[in-house]
Amino acid sequence: MEIIKKKREDVHPYIPELKELYRGRRITRREFMRNAAILGLSLSSASAFLAACARAPEPTSTPVPPAPTAVPPTSTPVPPTATPEPTALPPDFPRRGGTMRTTYGWMPYMEDPAADGVGTGNVGRNIAETLTWVDDDNVPHPLLCERWEASEDAKEWTLYIQQGVTFNNGKPFNADDVVWNFMHWLDPDAGSGMRAKLSMLSSTGVEKVDEYTVKLHLDRPFYGIPWQLYDYPGLIAPEGGWDDFYHGDAEHAIGTGPFLMKEFIPDERMELVRREDYWQNGVDGKPLPYLDGVIIRVGGDDASKLAAIVGDELDMVDTVGEGIVEELEKREHIVLGLVDNPWSSPIVMRCDMSPFDDPRVRNALKWCQDRERIRELCMPKGRLAWDHWVHPHHEGWCPDTDKDRPQDIEKAKALLAEAGYPDGFEIEIVTAPTPVHRPAYAQVLKEMAAPAGIKINVNVMPATPFWDQWMEWPFLVSGWSGRPLATDNIGLGMRCGAAWNEFHYCNEEFDALLDEVEATVDVEKRRQLLCQVQRMMQEDSGLLVSFWNIDYYAYQQRVHGYSYASMQYGPVWLS
Repeated sequence: MEIIKKKREDVHPYIPELKELYRGRRITRREFMRNAAILGLSLSSASAFLAACARAPEPTSTPVPPAPTAVPPTSTPVPPTATPEPTALPPDFPRRGGTMRTTYGWMPYMEDPAADGVGTGNVGRNIAETLTWVDDDNVPHPLLCERWEASEDAKEWTLYIQQGVTFNNGKPFNADDVVWNFMHWLDPDAGSGMRAKLSMLSSTGVEKVDEYTVKLHLDRPFYGIPWQLYDYPGLIAPEGGWDDFYHGDAEHAIGTGPFLMKEFIPDERMELVRREDYWQNGVDGKPLPYLDGVIIRVGGDDASKLAAIVGDELDMVDTVGEGIVEELEKREHIVLGLVDNPWSSPIVMRCDMSPFDDPRVRNALKWCQDRERIRELCMPKGRLAWDHWVHPHHEGWCPDTDKDRPQDIEKAKALLAEAGYPDGFEIEIVTAPTPVHRPAYAQVLKEMAAPAGIKINVNVMPATPFWDQWMEWPFLVSGWSGRPLATDNIGLGMRCGAAWNEFHYCNEEFDALLDEVEATVDVEKRRQLLCQVQRMMQEDSGLLVSFWNIDYYAYQQRVHGYSYASMQYGPVWLS
């Protein structure tokens, strides 16, 4: 990669080349915004560049200026100008007050938020914050980290910490808190998913430069550090950590966010109330949040969600199944949101247990899939998926791997015979009852695998005991949130020894390839490398996925300012 000489306004030497890729239409606007933000270009600078690139329409002819309109003389006196009435606020200007009632899929108690593997922290992030946040286009933005800079080789990152921020117990926030959290995440005994996300960083590489600056000296180059710092296990604790964040009161739930915890009943409900001295202001110049409070209850099934939002018992539902979408679309006062992001419900085969410790068995099951039919039955509006975790919205997606994999029962039988299962085998697949497409996926696969001699018994378990053991099941339908970086879920779920490696998969060659992808700043070279990653996942891993999920959420028309990706309630207001 040829590095173009750095200009004064470009914070990283690859930015000029990135601009040329966009001018040449070799990357999309979304790809430019993501990569420019990652390398430290501010949103205003990136937006100014894109605006300058926009072509003005060419005139059809030489414009002729209009002739001036003559004003006839008059002797009639001109009345004095009336004093204008005070300008009313526009209807889209945020109003303050009110309590929003919403849902979240599950909220089990977590002893340490850094070890959260199920997502209670997606609600907790409104009390304690992360260093960055990601918008609905997967563009990273500053939060507790005011800005960042990367070295030319992406091996050293400088984080500039927000000044003037305090925790809700009055303690000032500074670099000591940031350093402590990095050390905690990297501690193997903490069991944090952040350790896998930061596999390129050792504890010796975390340096406090001054009160509001932290340097990360990576063990290997990594181009996407700001993306790694937004996820819910990355909530920032005060130096020394929390005694019991989810105890259920404001005294224990210490954070820098816009809300305080009023009550928490695990697996049932959480209630948040406004923090009066939050560090960020709204558009009215006053501290966020706009709301007085938020009540979040565990979601329940689709029928109960439909009844609650139609009956005005809820202002918002975080997820709704396809079975009630048509009914919701009939309601004029309800807005239906659709999310086409890398969220998936993969079927997981444990690679360290028989029979899936043999890649031939894993591949035999993959060749049993009729993808089109599975999508039609389970997720009709979703995209087809191809047994890898790189979504078409990921900037490195390789379309070459996503074809020529039709159902082939004879090929599946041959692979099973080679692996010592000429008569097939019997196995149980475990799934939670919701979302409803997951047990449906298990049932469809059962029917498709039967002709190859694979007898699958479907066990639909209650959600809580299922997720309590989600890392232990030999064969399951899992659920993974969409993350912005192409290698995010792959690193969390498939690197050797990763905290969330439910596949129990380990391939050092695969890990080395991931390292190379994550070290590559050059967008086009990264695409080529991800083609190899996708093929290895298809041919060797324990991942089976036929479709990408479409996620729906619904809210009353009076709800404004919500971002599905960030799950921040601070900017939300009710009209």
